[in-house]
Amino acid sequence: MRIHTDERRENAALYPLPKKICIVDDDDAVRDSMGALLGSYGIVVEGFPSADEFLACCGRSADCILLDLHMPNMDGLQLLAAMRERGFLLPVIMITGRGDDQLRSRALLAGAYALLYKPLEDSELLRCMACAMAAERRENPTSSGLL
Repeated sequence: MRIHTDERRENAALYPLPKKICIVDDDDAVRDSMGALLGSYGIVVEGFPSADEFLACCGRSADCILLDLHMPNMDGLQLLAAMRERGFLLPVIMITGRGDDQLRSRALLAGAYALLYKPLEDSELLRCMACAMAAERRENPTSSGLL
């Protein structure tokens, strides 16, 4: 991921971003680079290397979840289903290094706001997060993300 100072200021002014996000991805480099990018916008980032670790900590104080689709043991679709069963209504943006239209359809039907492909463009990720947050506010103006 690239961080461009001028672009960062422009995007921050145009798109209200979440205050805290959780990144669930088994790739340390992805978690670190996304964490650095989002941290540069003042977003608090909590990273989890597995679905099991995320579920153990719950991440209930986050505003948005960035969730890798392909992970060992429990994949992103399984984690999303487990989250919904536990009452998580937070916006979820799924990310993957490989995928197709059928996979995108499955992710959206499972309740993901979007499926983005790695490598992610900084501006695309930020816009998607802001749009997911705006959609959540419109649908649940008093929601805390839980049932």
